[in-house]
Amino acid sequence: MLQISQNLKTFILTFVFSVVLSPADTFANDIPPTDTASYFRVIWGLLVVLGIILVLYGIVRKRFSLLATSPSKHIKILEIKPMMGKKALCLVEVKGQEFLLGMSGDQINHIATLPPQSETSFAKTLQATGASSQT
Repeated sequence: MLQISQNLKTFILTFVFSVVLSPADTFANDIPPTDTASYFRVIWGLLVVLGIILVLYGIVRKRFSLLATSPSKHIKILEIKPMMGKKALCLVEVKGQEFLLGMSGDQINHIATLPPQSETSFAKTLQATGASSQT
């Protein structure tokens, strides 16, 4: 909740500064704008809109990311593989154990419990199986 209020403060400050720091002739209707002033107004407006978009992108990315995990969490979503339509496969790790889940529009099904994978290289795995190299 604290993060949302800080982002809201940032958005409000950006909006206030964009209004306060806008060119003085923006609000004066009786002075005809020159070409240079018009270009600066357009560029300033685009920069303000770009700033608002970046702030909103940061809020959405931080708050609603499915794959963002913290090391202190016990449940981690390792990978999501979309299939057809609203169907997907999801690889989830819970306290060191991996599960393969099938997700559809309105339900989640357990497909398999996967054994823990060892962190050995392919060459070591190949030697452990007894395969010999050909020359």
